[in-house]
Amino acid sequence: MKVLITGGMGVIGAEATRKFVLEGHRPVIYARRRDERLIADVLDRVEIELGDITDAERLTDVLKKHAITHIVHAAGYVSAPSAANVPQGIFVNVMGTTNVLEAARQLGIERVVYTSAKGVYGPFLGEDGSPTYKPISEDHPKNPARIYDCAKLMAEQTCLYYNSTFGVDVVLLRFATTFGPGKTERHGMMGVTSQIIEAPAKGLPFHHKQGGDEKDDFVYNKDSALGIYLATVAGKLEHRVFNIGSGIGQTLNDFAAVLRRKIPGADITIGPGLNFLGLPWPLAGIYDISRARNELGYEPHYDLERAIGDYLETLKHLAA
Repeated sequence: MKVLITGGMGVIGAEATRKFVLEGHRPVIYARRRDERLIADVLDRVEIELGDITDAERLTDVLKKHAITHIVHAAGYVSAPSAANVPQGIFVNVMGTTNVLEAARQLGIERVVYTSAKGVYGPFLGEDGSPTYKPISEDHPKNPARIYDCAKLMAEQTCLYYNSTFGVDVVLLRFATTFGPGKTERHGMMGVTSQIIEAPAKGLPFHHKQGGDEKDDFVYNKDSALGIYLATVAGKLEHRVFNIGSGIGQTLNDFAAVLRRKIPGADITIGPGLNFLGLPWPLAGIYDISRARNELGYEPHYDLERAIGDYLETLKHLAA
């Protein structure tokens, strides 16, 4: 197997890159710009090709050059830039994905794993949200509210079309609320769960005005990478779409409790109530991950205690 990872130096892509390296592979990273900070420890065990997913010719040339057999498509135009530049967000997230799929069709790529987002489900209302938080399955209705999530859903549908029409083997992963090194810098306001860790780690206060009581499904990026790896190497699957998360509900106050144990004296205050992301609608909910468990063999390895401990250690290495 020779895997290409689009966006393989990004927040989730970097962990996916590391996971493939640790499993004995030498992945090819395809990225628009070179930023090695999150993959510095495995840099000598990867190959990097610069290019844009909107450049179909360049993408195809790279796939041919490295005799790629599998693609992990983790590149994209994230939520805040997409909202600020809607045409570009749609162009990158939909047409870029279409370029990946078309190249896969033409070259006979064995599998494409597409990284999607929780936002495709839209606001978590009624029994899906507070206070009941009924776990949602992959069959839950989709009603995205942000243009980023609309584009993600369109890209998902394009993946499924290429599967049903052309036989391209695709697997779609919808991640819960992710956290991990790099998200504060690259994802802005959506990186609250990284900010709450990184601020105390630097000896800085973390004060958040609301949302300390809201439960959400948080997944550490090393578990996101585990889901990506398992989806890439799995044999024949019954389903095409999988929720990847923790399957449990936790709060920012739970994060704070762990951090106070690990960093005595950490200055953390979180206001009560819901909506810690400050969005116009609730986006906090809990996943049913039984399908991923049953078909991919996915089981989260990082509970909150272990994830935050690993995160803090990673920050030390990044700062060195």
